[in-house]
This record gives sequence, C-alpha cells and structure tokens, in this order.
Amino acid sequence: MGPTLTFLGTGGSFGVPLIGCRCGSCTSVDPRDQRLRASVLLQWDQTRILIDAGPDFRQQALRSGIMGLEEVWLTHGHADHTNGIDDLRVFCFGGRVLPVRGSATTLQEATTRFRYAFRSEPDPSGVSHPLLLPKPLPESFEVSGRKVIPLPVHHGPFSVTGFRIGELVYLTDVSEIPASTFDLMEGTRILILSALREEPHPTHLTFDQAIAIGQKIGAEQVWFTHFAHGLTHSQMEARFPPSIRPAYDGLVVEFT
Repeated sequence: MGPTLTFLGTGGSFGVPLIGCRCGSCTSVDPRDQRLRASVLLQWDQTRILIDAGPDFRQQALRSGIMGLEEVWLTHGHADHTNGIDDLRVFCFGGRVLPVRGSATTLQEATTRFRYAFRSEPDPSGVSHPLLLPKPLPESFEVSGRKVIPLPVHHGPFSVTGFRIGELVYLTDVSEIPASTFDLMEGTRILILSALREEPHPTHLTFDQAIAIGQKIGAEQVWFTHFAHGLTHSQMEARFPPSIRPAYDGLVVEFT
C-alpha cells in the first residue's frame, strides 16, 4: 500500500452523538455515525504525521494502533483540534522532542494554553509532559521527501491552515477559500473538505456551499468531514452528488 490518509475523527466540535440528544444520528446503531472530533493520520514509508490533536486523540490513537509520530500539524488553535496535546507525551518518552507545525497565530495559542508542553527539556521534578518543538509554517516545506504546501483559509473571523501533499488536499473548519489558495490547489485529485450541516453557520460551510467548492475544484475524489449531528451517514450518502462522499471514522484513503 502506498501513502495513506486515515480519518481518525470526522465529527464537529461536539462529536456525534451529541450529549443529551436523541436525534436520528445520535441514536443510530450504524458505526459510521459514531464520530470523534476531526483529525487525520498521514502515513508514507516509515513517516507518520498527525493533523490536529483534539480531545479524542487518546481514543483515536488506541483505536488506530498509532505507535509513533514524526510530526504534528495543527490547522488552528480551537479546543476540538488541540485539547489532546497532553496525550502527545507518550511519543516523547526518552527525551524525544516532537515537532509541532502551525501558523504563527496557531502556535501562539497552543504555546500559551499548553506552555508546559512546549519545552525541550524534561521537568526536573520527573513529572511527565510532552516535549514539543513549535515550528512556524513556511510557504512550503518537505517531510521525508514529500513537499507540503500550507493552504490559508477562513473559518469565519479565524484563520485556518489546510495542507496539500502531492495530489491530496485536506481542509477543515472552512467558511471561505481565498482565490490565492484556490490557485495553490490546482490539479488536486483527492479533496477532503469540511461540511458541517444543511443550515447556514457563521464559521462553517453548509452542505450546498461545500458541494459547490468540491465541484469547482473538480477533484476525482471528494470526501466531506467535520459533520454536526442531525443527518445519518446513510442520509448524507443520499444527499450528496455521486462524486462526493461522506467520510467516516476509520476510513483509509490512498494518495500519491
């Protein structure tokens, strides 16, 4: 198998099921409707990259059998994408320092909230904590022989970073894509894009808005992610055009 992207979580900030809700998706027995907070794992050769470490990361890592990480990339600093940072400490045993990449704003938020985790030396008290090295994102960078292009997008008033690796693009928590970022996405073959719900939202794409972007980019494969509760996976399969599919936790996609 070549390079892969594994969906560790495909839910919005509340996850699915939503606490206290009895709607169709929250009571569904279809395992595809059990959605942890949005995150993915990239793997090629012996390299493993985590995009976002949300509050469900421990559960995701155990479920997917993650044995190590080379780097972590953060899309932005919101809690559903960073509140699992403390669980990265298991990958820092033996004094190993784990690089964490993100925009300057994202790293400032993360290092402020998790100051104890962003330090290169173990605590002299012996208390276990992550050893994380913040690495601001350049216009492009290389990891294990593969070029990565950060993709700036808007999340309402917030800035979010997507990532392009070869012909694959991962964009989550999107409300608008600047024209300059569309240019960076030319030739995308596999697009992963967030699509929150049917109803308008101030900081997220609706289903119709996400469909329009997916069709504009014209990728061979389009997978939607970061869903709110409401519609079941089966209902979304029927709702979206045949060329666009809803992702689910555990789905593995190969890319080049």
